[in-house]
Order: sequence, then structure tokens, then C-alpha cells
Amino acid sequence: MRAQSDPTVSVIIPTRNRADSVLNAVESVFRQTYPAIEIIVVDDASDDSTKEALATLSGPFPVKILRNNTPRGAAASRNIAIEHANGSFISGLDDDDLWDPERIRVLYEHFKAGFSAVTSYDRMIYGKKSRVWKKKREIAFEDLLYYNMAGNQLLTKKEYIIEAGGYDESLPAAQDYDLWIRLTERFGPIRTVPRVLQSVNAEEERDRITTSENKVRGYRACLEKHRHKMNTSQIRYQRYRLKLAEGHKAGWLELFRSAPLSLLKKEITRKLFL
Repeated sequence: MRAQSDPTVSVIIPTRNRADSVLNAVESVFRQTYPAIEIIVVDDASDDSTKEALATLSGPFPVKILRNNTPRGAAASRNIAIEHANGSFISGLDDDDLWDPERIRVLYEHFKAGFSAVTSYDRMIYGKKSRVWKKKREIAFEDLLYYNMAGNQLLTKKEYIIEAGGYDESLPAAQDYDLWIRLTERFGPIRTVPRVLQSVNAEEERDRITTSENKVRGYRACLEKHRHKMNTSQIRYQRYRLKLAEGHKAGWLELFRSAPLSLLKKEITRKLFL
């Protein structure tokens, strides 16, 4: 039952040619225990059966479906959703990811003054393998200059996103990472709830609004955009991660030279896992 004091959380979901998964994503929002939610889906000019699939949606929360006549990309689609959002809080969901039923309620309960946003642990799905991404309890601006420690989605205030300038549509990818940097720089660290509240489809071969080529170009552009804020250690680590993203191999010696001491365990684990 909704309390009068519960603020509305607008859940924004951009999608393109994902009729097979976007319904599951929305259904995971329908199962949320938090009572005050609106869902805004932006169909980025899908040319499969996504439009017809979205028309069948019905559940406990209102769903607003918007459609781009031509593909505009994930960042533009998210900005469009935010423009149409009535909630004072925003939380995003990728169209092939799923939420635990407690996600919005728990994230909202942990949001407090002095923080720019709240995130959680994620379950990263790699085909038949999976691992839990345990994030730092407080992710500061300086932490994000090493890499995107917050993940792909979080809960924050709509006014914070607007004041920070929204998603940068000029970036081919890494628009979320870029926005998190600007949010933390302006409004404080991101708080992490130490619970798995989201399952993320991390398979690279999936068709996405953002292609693999654009992903690398986007992260490089994000690095250049924020390079002047970074120290030597942060730049060195960013370049190492870009090399891996481009498909190049890196030996153990290069790993030890590139990763700061605080991130060595993470990089060793990733090298062994992947």
C-alpha cells in the first residue's frame, strides 16, 4: 500500500529490437515492492516486433511508451524518457537486465543527503557463468576517474541529472559512466547497498543499441573528456583498460605496472575469470 509520503520513482528503459527481452525487463519492474513507480519505455525505432510487444504491457504501475521515428541511440532515448518523467527520482534499467523485487525500495531507503546516488551489488551473467560484482561501499569522484565502479544503473534525483546536464549524446558510448562522474563531482559520492539487486546480461555477442565498436570509441571519448581531472595513475589504468577493450592482450607484467595497488586483486580476478 502506498504511503502518501512515497515519492514517485520513474523507471526509464530504452530499447531497440529487443521484443524477446524487454517484456521480461518490464515484468521485473512490475514485481517491485516499492509502491510508487511509473515506467517509461523509449522504443528507439525498432524494426522487429518490439512495438507490438510493448503494446501488450499491463501491470500494477503505469507504463508510458514513447517511440523514436529514427534511431537516436541510448543516450538520447534516456534523455527523452527523463523529459517525460513525473517522478522526483529516476532509475534506469537496460532492456535485457532484470531487477530483484526489492531493488527500488531498498535503494530509496538508502538514499540520503550528501550522496549523489545509490547503487547495489550486481549479478553479472556471462552465458552459463555468473559472478557477483561487489562494489565499494562509497564510490567517490576520485574512484570513478579510474573506471566505472558504479555499474550501468543507479537511483538518483531527477533534479541532479538535469543539473548535471543529462546524458551526453555526443558520446558513442559510456554515457552512463560520464554522467556518474559529473554527478559525483557535483553532488557527492555514490552509496552502494551490499545486496545483489540486479542481474546484468554481460554477454558481448548480444545485439545492443550501443555496438562493440562504439563502446570502445565511447570510452576513449569519455577518457579524453575527463582527462584533465585525472592523475597519472588514473590515466595509466584507463589506457590499460582501453587496450583490453580493443581486444589486445596484456601480460602479467603490464597488469602489475598499470593497475594501482587498490585494484590489483580485481584485475587479477578478472584475468583469471575471463
